[in-house]
Amino acid sequence: MNNETRLALLRQWWQLPAATRKEVVSLSRSRRRHPDPEVAWVAWRWAETVLPVGAPEPGRLRNILSAIGFWLTLVIEMASAGDPVDAPEPRWLDRRRARRILRLGPPID
Repeated sequence: MNNETRLALLRQWWQLPAATRKEVVSLSRSRRRHPDPEVAWVAWRWAETVLPVGAPEPGRLRNILSAIGFWLTLVIEMASAGDPVDAPEPRWLDRRRARRILRLGPPID
C-alpha cells in the first residue's frame, strides 16, 4: 500500500463525525459492528491501515514510549500551530481501537 492510499484511508476515518467514530469504538468494545455498512467498512479499512494484519502485539515498553512520543508530538504541534486538516498518523491508542475492530472480522454487505 503506497503512502497516498494509506493517507486517503486515514482521512476517510477522520472525516467521519466525531460522534460516529466514538460510536464505532464503543460498539467494538462490546464486540459489535456499526449498523451502517459504509461506516463499518471505513472503520475496517482504517483499522487495517493502522494495524496491518499479522502485526505483532506491542509490548509494555513500546506502549510507554509511544505514549511519550504522542504527548511530545502533541505539544510540538500545538506550539507550531500545525495544520489540523492533515490526517494524523496513527498513535498507540489508535492501534488498540484498531485491534478491537479487526477482531470483529470484515463487515458483511
